[in-house]
Amino acid sequence: MPRYLQSAITAKEGLNFIRSAVESGGSLFIKIEQENDLGIDALVELIEGEHPLNKQIAIQIKSGASYYKNEVNECSFPIGNHRAYWEKHPLPVFGLVFVPAVKDAYWVNIKNFLQEYPAETAIRFSATEANKFNEATFSKLFLPSIKGDAPVLEIDEAFRLARSKEPAEIYLGLLVLFRRYPNEEEVWSELVKTFIERPENEIPSVLIYWLAHIPGHDDIWYFGETPSAKTRSYVRTLLSKFEIEHVIKLLSFIDPEEQIGRGTLGQSVEAIISSLPHVTDKLQKIIESKDVEMQFRESAALILAMNESKDAIPHLLALEAEGSWYAGEIYRYVKEYEGINPYA
Repeated sequence: MPRYLQSAITAKEGLNFIRSAVESGGSLFIKIEQENDLGIDALVELIEGEHPLNKQIAIQIKSGASYYKNEVNECSFPIGNHRAYWEKHPLPVFGLVFVPAVKDAYWVNIKNFLQEYPAETAIRFSATEANKFNEATFSKLFLPSIKGDAPVLEIDEAFRLARSKEPAEIYLGLLVLFRRYPNEEEVWSELVKTFIERPENEIPSVLIYWLAHIPGHDDIWYFGETPSAKTRSYVRTLLSKFEIEHVIKLLSFIDPEEQIGRGTLGQSVEAIISSLPHVTDKLQKIIESKDVEMQFRESAALILAMNESKDAIPHLLALEAEGSWYAGEIYRYVKEYEGINPYA
């Protein structure tokens, strides 16, 4: 007698769950029949507010407990012989894991994963609120992420995520707060508090770029509502309380390869530091401290030279005497050109 396997039931349940989420959000779910399945289970034609976005994505669906580890909140599925097919597919490719036990699915950008982890034999990713895929999150989270828009969350929900322990949830919460509520003072208090209280490895580097919107620099780009003069004044007060330890923490976000230049994170770091009160005194103390890592002292020396020109020369020479060729290069440039501007 023929049998209808539980695995087939689970697979159908997962496909129907994903289809329902897509269609409830107003987009089109186009199933690829099994005999034509080369590693893609469906296409999704994205539609928003009844208007096509002229954009499709391809999705691979996995269903069942075997693709989810509850103890570590991780989804995974094998890459098998699909790597080249997914990498070369003309559409963005997303993986969706449906977990029957929790009646939810979680998504991952397969192409991004393969690019970041070229040696992996399986797609592995955390299952968090930031990549949850269901009827409620399709329009609020998934579709905006595909479009490059800020997710649609209420401010209280964004605060809750920003205070999470999950990196993806922290980023999502902070992103929504910054992009959707830029003139709420409590939002900026949260952004500054996140920088001050969390260790470096829990702080999304883009937070430094967001904070740099207050002093501003030539490579700041705005989307939507901008901080008002009142908001800027409030945040400047928060930033003015930064001590030497916070300046060192800012310096730790400068990429040793990129340093400070146009379009780098170092540009945002410099903009914040240069806007602080008594910045010259803070930078000099960092440069003079042998307890501070040399790369941070060198970055502090460059910012000092940018702000003080020839007055920074004694500090540059002192660093060079300690073995810093970088400080020596800055010194020679400042001596010849009477200043330095890495953005010129």
